[in-house]
Amino acid sequence: MAPHLSPEWRREDSPTYGFASRWSERHTAYAAGLGTFRLCDGLITPQGKAHRLGSVVARVAIAPTPRPYRDHRAYCLFFATGKCMACAKRCPAGAISAQGHDKQKYSEHAKGTCGAFVKERFGFDGYGCGLCQTGVPCESEIPKAILRMTTK
Repeated sequence: MAPHLSPEWRREDSPTYGFASRWSERHTAYAAGLGTFRLCDGLITPQGKAHRLGSVVARVAIAPTPRPYRDHRAYCLFFATGKCMACAKRCPAGAISAQGHDKQKYSEHAKGTCGAFVKERFGFDGYGCGLCQTGVPCESEIPKAILRMTTK
């Protein structure tokens, strides 16, 4: 089954988490042992943060992926050291702070500014930003400082 094609997939509003979907590709990848979350809520994998995820659900027995981390935010320099914030500096909407990711600010920017740009430049309805995924220490790998800390 492809979750995004299911009629059960839709956006939900949560008093605790703001808006969310009934299926999260990031959380599925985390549950599969592929990485940990960062300050902007993205998933850092051994190949970094600059990626897109998809999932297919199947009934099949697979051995668990070994997890070299104990915390769901282990690969984020901000949570590991209290420093970095590179993703917050890259965010044109100001949607990332030490308190986390402001989904509403991001959504307004992604659908408004970015959506208008995509429509004008490429001629179709689409949106998204992704600047916080590039030009940061976790863009294409787990930050080296994290790896040094975990191998001591």
